Amino acid sequence: MEKQVSRHNHRIFGRSARLFDQAGPEASAFLASVGADVSLLLSAEGDIIDVAYRDPSLERYGIDDWIGRAWRDTVTVECVDKIDALIEENAKTGTTRRRQVNHPASGMQDLPVDYTLLTVEGMPWRLALGEDMRKLSELQQQLVRTQAELETEYRKIRDAESRYRTIFHKTAQAIIVIDGESHAVIDINLTGANLLHQPAERIIDKPVLQLIEREDRAKLTDALNAARHGGTRQNLTLRAAGHPEPLLGVIEPYRESGRGNLMLSLVPAAAASAHAAPEGADTALLDSFPEALVLIDRKGMISIANDPFLDLIHVLNKSLVVDRNLNNWLGASSVDLQVLLSRVREEGQVRQFSTVIRDELGTTRTVAVSAARMSGDADDQRIGVVITEASRRDSQFAVPAPGVESGSSDFAELVGRVPLKDLIREAVDVIEKMCIEAALRQTDNNRASAADMLGLSRQSLYIKLRRHGLEDFGNASS
Repeated sequence: MEKQVSRHNHRIFGRSARLFDQAGPEASAFLASVGADVSLLLSAEGDIIDVAYRDPSLERYGIDDWIGRAWRDTVTVECVDKIDALIEENAKTGTTRRRQVNHPASGMQDLPVDYTLLTVEGMPWRLALGEDMRKLSELQQQLVRTQAELETEYRKIRDAESRYRTIFHKTAQAIIVIDGESHAVIDINLTGANLLHQPAERIIDKPVLQLIEREDRAKLTDALNAARHGGTRQNLTLRAAGHPEPLLGVIEPYRESGRGNLMLSLVPAAAASAHAAPEGADTALLDSFPEALVLIDRKGMISIANDPFLDLIHVLNKSLVVDRNLNNWLGASSVDLQVLLSRVREEGQVRQFSTVIRDELGTTRTVAVSAARMSGDADDQRIGVVITEASRRDSQFAVPAPGVESGSSDFAELVGRVPLKDLIREAVDVIEKMCIEAALRQTDNNRASAADMLGLSRQSLYIKLRRHGLEDFGNASS
C-alpha cells in the first residue's frame, strides 16, 4: 500500500501499513468508496465491475444497472470523449484531473458527476471516484434563469429610458431637471439648452444658479427652496447668463427615488406675451373657471385657454396651445370639430356635444362640449368652448359627434362643408359602432356570441371595441 499511486496526495499513510494488511475485503471495499458520492470499480478495458454510492436518491438513476457495461456507454453522447480522455490520461500517469460528465436518465434530468480516475499499483482495476454535481447544476440553472430575467428587465428599462429621452428632447417646452438639495442640473432637454445658449453636456452637473444672470440668482434660490420645502408651484421671471431677454419660469417639485427634486420649465417672455389674452381679457377669471375653457376662431384656432384645459390635455404652458387648432386634442377625427363649428354657425350655440379628448400622454377620454358664438363679425368671429369630462351615464344623453353616434340629418347638414370621403368614412364608423352596440345588447354583453352574430373573430371584435371606445360597454349599460 505504500507504493500506491494516489490523487497527488502530499502524504499517504506510512506507519499504518501493517494495520491495512489486517483489513478484510469488506473493509477495503468500504475504504475505496467512502471518499466519493459515486465510486466505480473498472476493469483495465473500462468496463464497470461494481458500483457504490452514498445518497439513496441516486438509486432512481439506475446506477445498479451500470454493472457489466462499458463506462463510456453509461454517459451522454457528448461526454464519451471525456471518458476516453480519463482512461487515456490514467494509463499514462496513474491518476487524472477531474472531468464532469452527464449520465442520461429516463424521464429525468441527466445526472452530472465530476470524476477522477485512479489506479492502485498491484491491482488490475481502476477506481473512478465521482462527486454528485446535481446541487451545483441546479444552482447554475437558477443563475442562468435569473440572468435571463435580469436581461429582460434591463431591456425593458432601457427601452423605457429610450422612449423618455426621445419625448424629453422632442418636446417644445424647455425643461431643466434640478437636484433638490444641491440645485445642480440633473438633466436638460435640447429646447432648454438652446434657450440657455449652451450645449447640454456643459450644463449637466453644473449648479443651475450659474446659468442665470447674477441679479436673478437670489430670486431663483428662494423659488427653488419654496417649491421643494412647500411642495407648491412657483412662478418667476429671470434671464439666462449673458443674455438680457427675460424668461418666464415655472418650478414644480416632484419625488424621485425617495428624493425631492425640481423641474424648471422656461419660455421666452416675448413669446408668452404674444400669446397673452387679447383685448385685456381677464385670464385670472378664466383660470378660476372650474371647467376647461378655450376661445377659438371660426377655423378652430385657439386664442385663449385656461389652466383646467391645460390640465385636461396634460400640457405645461399656454404658449404650447395658443395659435394651434383645437382638433389637435378634441375629437376622434377632425370631422368632430367641423360638425361642432357648423352647428354653432347655424344655431348659435350647442349643448352637451359628445366627443373625445386626446391628451399629450396618448389617453383618450369621453367629454361633453358646450359652445356658443361670441361677439365679432363673420370673418373675425370668436367661439367659446367649454369641455367637461362626461360620466358614462351622462354620455348616453349627450348630443353625439360623428365619431361617437349620429343621425342622418347631421350628415345632410355637412354636405358642401365637409369632403365627401370624410363623410363616408365617418358614416361607416357610425354604422359599425351601432351594429356592435346592437349585437352586445341582444347577447346581453356576451362578447363571444356578439362576435358570432356579427361574423367577426373575437380578436377582431375586441379591436373594434377599443377603436370605438366600447371596452366598458357592459358597465355603461348596467
